[in-house]
Amino acid sequence: MMKKTILLTSIIAIAIVSMLSSCVDSEKDLYDPSYQTANPMGDGFAAPDGFDWATTSNIKVTVEVNAPTNDEFYYVVELYDTNPIISSDARLLDKGVAKGNEPYTSEISIENTIKTLFVKEITPTGLATVRSAEITNGIANCNFKTTIPSVRSLAASTRSFTTITDPNPDDTSLFPLECPSGIEKFISVNDCVEGGSYEVTASTKIINLWKNNLKLYVTEDIKLSEQIYLSPGSCLYILPGKKVSMPKSQNNGQQNCMITIGTGATLTIDKTIQLDSNYKLYNIGTINTENLICANSSVFFNAGSVNIKDKLSAENASSTISNAGKIKVEKIKIQGDSHIINTGTMEVEEETEINCTGGSWINEGTWYTDEMKISAWNDYCYNKCKLIVTDELEIKEGHLIVDGGGYVQCKELYMNNAKIELGAKALFEITEKAEYGYQNKDRGFKGTGTEKALLIIKKAVAETLKPNLIHYSGNLQVICSEHPIEKIDDWNICWTITGGAEWGEEGKNTVSIPESECSDGYNGGTPTPPTNPEFPIEVEDNKNYTYLFEDQWPLYGDYDMNDIVLTIQKRKIYTNKENKVTKFELSIDLSAAGATKSIGAAIMLDNVPANAITQPVEFSDNTLAKNFNLNNNNIENGQDYTVIPLFDDAHKVLGRDRYEQINTVSDYAGNTKPKNISFSITFNNPTISADAFNVNKLNVFIIVDGNRNPRKEIHVAGYQPTKLANTDLFGGNNDNSHHASKKYYISKENLAWGIMVPSNFKWPLEYVNIKTAYSQFSDWVTSGGTENEKWWNDFDVNKVFQTNKN
Repeated sequence: MMKKTILLTSIIAIAIVSMLSSCVDSEKDLYDPSYQTANPMGDGFAAPDGFDWATTSNIKVTVEVNAPTNDEFYYVVELYDTNPIISSDARLLDKGVAKGNEPYTSEISIENTIKTLFVKEITPTGLATVRSAEITNGIANCNFKTTIPSVRSLAASTRSFTTITDPNPDDTSLFPLECPSGIEKFISVNDCVEGGSYEVTASTKIINLWKNNLKLYVTEDIKLSEQIYLSPGSCLYILPGKKVSMPKSQNNGQQNCMITIGTGATLTIDKTIQLDSNYKLYNIGTINTENLICANSSVFFNAGSVNIKDKLSAENASSTISNAGKIKVEKIKIQGDSHIINTGTMEVEEETEINCTGGSWINEGTWYTDEMKISAWNDYCYNKCKLIVTDELEIKEGHLIVDGGGYVQCKELYMNNAKIELGAKALFEITEKAEYGYQNKDRGFKGTGTEKALLIIKKAVAETLKPNLIHYSGNLQVICSEHPIEKIDDWNICWTITGGAEWGEEGKNTVSIPESECSDGYNGGTPTPPTNPEFPIEVEDNKNYTYLFEDQWPLYGDYDMNDIVLTIQKRKIYTNKENKVTKFELSIDLSAAGATKSIGAAIMLDNVPANAITQPVEFSDNTLAKNFNLNNNNIENGQDYTVIPLFDDAHKVLGRDRYEQINTVSDYAGNTKPKNISFSITFNNPTISADAFNVNKLNVFIIVDGNRNPRKEIHVAGYQPTKLANTDLFGGNNDNSHHASKKYYISKENLAWGIMVPSNFKWPLEYVNIKTAYSQFSDWVTSGGTENEKWWNDFDVNKVFQTNKN
């Protein structure tokens, strides 16, 4: 009875120890393929059929460089995960060479959440540009040769937006040089006959007409005591060299009246002149006033000189201001359905405000202003020549079009729900700061010409960091080295650059703008004599990739995913001018061993045949893998594909003689630093493409219970076993692997024994199920990877090793 009691107690103790250990004891059940352990994720938990557990994707990339087909020099192509010109942490994904008739082609491995690549083209002369390439169905294409057809021809006159034709300054019927002979002097309207012509001399103090269609010719300087009032159809001609002054002119006449100021003549209004009811004011002399207001379909034309102390405005009912001379004013405001056209020079000391939905602002000359505001979604704001804003240009709910060869310079720019279109060779320069609010995806900056426009920004900032700050598109090159980040996360994109738009690197950009009457021009980058790049091309990837394994396959374990943890620290690939690999280097850490048994590890290169290795693999430490049967090139014998050993026994590699848990238990004396394992492969006759060494082509696996033949291998879900694996275990216990369907290391509930996480992953503490440490993990699995795509960023700091070492 005592023996039975002792035996029963021992069995219970063993059972308890087994339950508390990180791994179940599976040896006695491996011979019973029907035996299964409980689902560690909970009863009924399963991943959907077809879920591959992949956190990275293969992307096929093709890049056409902007080179002639017969160019003897190579262009360098670099692929990044974000814009390398503005992001110091942009990660180089791949690099190679191309010519005009030899596109760069590659297949890269990136995180599933990345939807856009950034492609950098470096010319043989050292100039560089960056374009984006959208990923669609696993394909990304980028063509630096692409030119964008013009969507609008702006070279033609834009005066068709109004029904007004400018008067001809040489037309003597409008600007008479002298008074018609034989006409009477103007004394009083009472003495006038409708339709008559009269000479106005210095004795005239009041012009108040109530008889229609009169013509008055000013032949001497006059000073009126009150504002002028013209009757319908009447005209006042101020002849060359004559001066007219009055206190104000706000109620100055009825319909179709006209005042013209001849060459050298001057009209001075002490306060405000307001034009109403189709009133026309034509000037080829000089006007001095405090305010000039155009209202009710009136027209103001200037081909002379105008000095306005305060405001020039066009208000309602399609009033028009047309300047072919020079206007100096404190502020300008265009509203309603009014129009302003400048072919001369505008000097605005304070603010230009364009707030007209149905009107237009057209600059075909030079426009200087301290500040400028464009709003009300007017589609006819055109700059066809030079616009200089010495302080801030603000566009809110507005649209500005810069014609081909046009030039805009401002100190600061503020855009909110705005669109700026730039024609061929247009130049838009922001000397201090661009601030972005929110722009719909069809707004922002767009190049619309057949040749590139150039946008130069010293610094761009976000009013508030959020999605859709700005969008760059079309035939446009952007130069800006300080800019908001591309995205807050993979679902909140702050800005885009699409449709042929590209980023230029200051001092190396490929677009130059010639200096002209309208544009200050821009010289662009300074090319160096053309040369080929230095070969081999080197691509170093310092991103971490963490491999997590459970060691009980084909049975479930406790799912803390820390029985073996391996972390890739660096991949480095060297390629020749044919983009074939001449050398491959890998650095990987053995980070943790939560198992309490002997476990080895190796890597199979699924796309590198074993016979492609013709030189010995060089290891940083060749004492770690003594139990592998290696050939003279230090790869495993008996394999079709290259298998490179990492180590025989994880615990010995970490300096332990006992099979205890290492780096999985908080504040444990047995914890130690990770062990780095590095190796390199050199190819004398390169035939292997760089994509063969993509991270998702690295078949990392562990070997449990000794390196026997056949042996018990555990691979990341979906990865094939080696030829030496014991595949008799496929389909037994909890496993549902099947050779014919290429379904590997997946359970009957579609769960994995090995996963790869593309980060420096914080693995769970011992006994902590991964779903407990990472709250988003379960939904990622049950959604088939469509939800919580970066589940590894959300963890409980109390349940992972890195934050609980001590």
